[in-house]
Amino acid sequence: MRPIRPPRRRNARVAGALCVVAAGLVWFCAGCGGTVEAPAPDGAGEDARGTPPPETASMPERISTFAPHITETVFALGKGGQVIAVSDFCDYPPGVEHLERVGGWHNPDLEKVTRLNPELIIVQGEHERVTELAEKRGFELLRVNMDSLDTIREGIQIIGDRLGCRREAETLARAFDADLALVRERVASRPRMPVLILTGRQLHDMADFHTVGGTSFVSELVAAAGGDNLYRDADQPYIEASKETVVMRAPEAIIEFHAGETIPDAVQAQYLADWQQLSSLPAVRNHRIYLMTESHALRPGPRAPEIAAKLASLLYPDLEHGLRDHGQTP
Repeated sequence: MRPIRPPRRRNARVAGALCVVAAGLVWFCAGCGGTVEAPAPDGAGEDARGTPPPETASMPERISTFAPHITETVFALGKGGQVIAVSDFCDYPPGVEHLERVGGWHNPDLEKVTRLNPELIIVQGEHERVTELAEKRGFELLRVNMDSLDTIREGIQIIGDRLGCRREAETLARAFDADLALVRERVASRPRMPVLILTGRQLHDMADFHTVGGTSFVSELVAAAGGDNLYRDADQPYIEASKETVVMRAPEAIIEFHAGETIPDAVQAQYLADWQQLSSLPAVRNHRIYLMTESHALRPGPRAPEIAAKLASLLYPDLEHGLRDHGQTP
């Protein structure tokens, strides 16, 4: 196993999702023809919060968010009315399509941010260009590092504290935990199965297996759903695995994340057919290969329990009805 290197090509929407979740990585962006530098993990303490607010800071009325999961968190806390601008990949909740767009991690529109004059900018991890702009223009900057179940909860609390809705943040975090607990409870009596997780794959490409280690929130969601990540013992959150180790570890299920992609049925069939090259795998023999296309499938935000419930219904199809209403964090 190797720490992950940039994939050859990447769907623009997937690249946007992975900009959020792949801390410390560099991804090639097929949509822009350049590179996408993902955020590095924040350290603990004051620096993790970004530019501090004034001592007499009021509640911000003009907020710009730079990641879909941050936008979803602000709205889930009841503060969506203060959001004036969002990143290019924000598509939830309904209504955000009418907000101003300020680019993404790799292409922030700094001129537009300056023109919009936000009182608060919220970003994922370190973002040098936005940080420089905030310092130059005097914008308050709030950083969160949401890339595990624990840090998702922490991010909810950090955002809630700054927006003056600590009670709502506590309620949201409790609902988040309760929804995950319901999923875990439903699968608790089922035999766990080894699962190969892929964070994206180009059609017919069976050479690059980009997967996750045990510290990634994606691995944690699969664990909550009753699966054991094939590479949960890896130290790095995002790694590249070889076909040899995949064959040796013999996954009983394979989950490919194609977050936000629209894949016609005929193309989905081609993705599944690719796996006949590894027909000895139990997951291939038993037709247990699944494509996750939900736009929030790789978002470390308040809707992550929905993805855990979806994963559980794929791994244990007979539980689908009972899981249908689970993981519905507001």
